[in-house]
Amino acid sequence: MYKIFGFERDERFGRVAVVEFSIPAGGEPYAYLLGSFNAFNEGSFRMVRSDGRWKIKVRLPEGVWYYAFSLGGEFKVDPENPVRRMYKRPSYKFEREASVAEVKGPGRFFHRPSITYLYSFAGRTHVILRTDWGSATSATLNLSGEKVEMRPKARDELFDYWEAVLPGKDALEYSFEVEMGEDLGRLGPFSAVPESLEAPAWVLERVFYQVMPDRFAVGIAEKKLPLKGESFYGGDLRGLRGHLNHLTGLGINAIYLTPIFESMTYHGYDVTDYFHTAERLGGDAEFDALVKELEKFNVRLILDGVFHHTSFFHPYFQDVVRRGGESRYRDFYRPLKFPVVAQEFLNLLEEDMPWREKYRALKGLGWNYETFFSVWLMPSLNHDNPEVVDLIAEIMNYWLGKGADGWRLDVAHGVPPEVWREVRKRLPAEAYLFGEVMDDGRPWLFDAFHGVMNYRLYDALLRFFVLGEIDARGFLNELNLLSTYYGPAEYFTYNFLDNHDVPRFLDLVEGDMRRYLCALAFLMTYKGIPALFYGDEIGLRGGGEGMGVGRAPMEWDEGKWNMEILKVTRALIRMRRESRALQLGEFVPLRFEGRTVAYERVCNGESVSVVIDYPDGGKRCRFEIQRRYKGTLQRFEYGYGE
Repeated sequence: MYKIFGFERDERFGRVAVVEFSIPAGGEPYAYLLGSFNAFNEGSFRMVRSDGRWKIKVRLPEGVWYYAFSLGGEFKVDPENPVRRMYKRPSYKFEREASVAEVKGPGRFFHRPSITYLYSFAGRTHVILRTDWGSATSATLNLSGEKVEMRPKARDELFDYWEAVLPGKDALEYSFEVEMGEDLGRLGPFSAVPESLEAPAWVLERVFYQVMPDRFAVGIAEKKLPLKGESFYGGDLRGLRGHLNHLTGLGINAIYLTPIFESMTYHGYDVTDYFHTAERLGGDAEFDALVKELEKFNVRLILDGVFHHTSFFHPYFQDVVRRGGESRYRDFYRPLKFPVVAQEFLNLLEEDMPWREKYRALKGLGWNYETFFSVWLMPSLNHDNPEVVDLIAEIMNYWLGKGADGWRLDVAHGVPPEVWREVRKRLPAEAYLFGEVMDDGRPWLFDAFHGVMNYRLYDALLRFFVLGEIDARGFLNELNLLSTYYGPAEYFTYNFLDNHDVPRFLDLVEGDMRRYLCALAFLMTYKGIPALFYGDEIGLRGGGEGMGVGRAPMEWDEGKWNMEILKVTRALIRMRRESRALQLGEFVPLRFEGRTVAYERVCNGESVSVVIDYPDGGKRCRFEIQRRYKGTLQRFEYGYGE
């Protein structure tokens, strides 16, 4: 069940609810709260057994939240809450029945000065008002006698949101009038200085390029690989360094690398040593050489931090395997009992057999510790242990000191948000932090991360450009809801069509170049930080299966490149980097009807207008971008006249 224990002021969301979730306890060794606030992932909200129940209290923004429980690893809906609905997120392939919690405080309308209700960005101020769903017909912002009509911005399952955008960022004296049928509601007066987000400004000028080093380019021909039979392509950091001219020629000025640390697998998400670059990637010397080369080109570097779990073969966990409850590191992990694996498991581990065959056999034997998604190779860290938090901060600072400019945090929604808040306090302010949060990012923003991997935006892109589940009006509502929820943090989200965990977007649109390029045009002209996955620029298609479906090796034979995609990608990146309106500008919807979207980005006398026609079937997809700045007009179009 869930119970609301009251509401508290909150500097991020104006007001949050204190909600207790609980479920009767049985013989299960542990329990977690899962939900749309953590992508239904174990790890972040661990429950406590009390009076025969598993319980946890969390603070949530008001709205509808979908939730369930993990009891000893088994997914359970709430048996004491009859309200359940199917919850679907194509972005991370989740579709299950979940319990529903409606979290709503008193009052028919709400505003409180906070960073999502009153904030300044790029010299303008955004004022947000919330009203009950369908209750208001208009809303007016009163500013010292001046009346500003607020525009209806977005609607979710409980509320309507209204917005006014004002020039400047000075302190305001203001109130609201809300027409609700025959009633006129009033709220205020308020006196406040608009909030601003503390985040590294350099990020706003960047276009990111994600590289999985093993799959990108081979620079060192002869190298020792950790596991015989694992799916290594053999790429390394020297290979990346040798192709920086390709990236800088494309216009890329920031690179995000998937894990580069010592590990047993090609993907690197099973770290065995956090303080050294993997020898298969060239070792520490190649990392240092890469940093120096990137500095020459003013290309920023983001590393991938895997702190939800380590490798089974990490020395700390190996000590737990050997010494059990006597291990110095037993509290770094979450063992269920000792020994954590049986002797049969260890014997099989030593067998001389192909890795994939051995891996599957070991999976069938079972183990006695919590893991990432039932992967025995990845034992979960115990984030309740202050020493684990200290270690995370130490590792992150170490690599920032060696030349990294920020971190992408893996499975960030599986680590308690208070851990990230504590770690962030110990890091330099200029380090860009964004977390892998595959659903609603609000619990993780502002004081934990500057941004998140924008899976909510990716979800909307899939539903509009790929699945056709929503029309342009529905797409706009999703965009504006995201803006309402994230406020200024939306400008610091990492936006993508592809990454290492999802299928290639070009594959999803069945290889239709025009459909792909229309989606890319949107990505490059929308709010947030645009990112490519290696090979996007040449039309690289996917390969493999499961999580590796999009991880085909980079193609360096230019005869196999899609030159039209490359040409358009370069042009879009160039326009993005030249335009402050695209980096900082207000998003102004012009026309969202049927399968056509038209909008404008406006900032300090510069405007960029975008029209994307995306008819059903995608056969006549086209876009037009016009940039007006200092009396000049730049125009870029694609797909017209065909």
